[in-house]
Amino acid sequence: MTVRPPIVGAAVWTAVMNRAGHRCECRGACGKRHSASGSRTQGRCDLENGKHISKKGEVVLIAMPRDPINEGDFATAASLPARRLAAMCPLCYDAVFAKIRKAVKDLPPQDDGLFSVEEFRVDPASKKQADVGAA
Repeated sequence: MTVRPPIVGAAVWTAVMNRAGHRCECRGACGKRHSASGSRTQGRCDLENGKHISKKGEVVLIAMPRDPINEGDFATAASLPARRLAAMCPLCYDAVFAKIRKAVKDLPPQDDGLFSVEEFRVDPASKKQADVGAA
């Protein structure tokens, strides 16, 4: 079955899918080992547009940024040209972003920054607060 392109961005989506041969371009970024031993898969995920997978229905590939950490938000991704997008199946797409969310969550807390917050604290009854607008 032929999968129709999305209503918005059809030309870019079609260019990405044609370049990928309508097959997921994931080579393990999702955390799964896509079999490199088979000459057919060449280390890539073997899911294709329109292919049925058990209980999940039909696969519709997603054009996602090749650099999902820096270009992963939807506003940035929507403005990217086809050469900076990769075709991904929903399973790999979800796994990549789950890995990113987990990595961000596991980051150590950041320092307070360049300045101490106490340095800029003003008591409500202080004369300094009244003097701010007087200048």
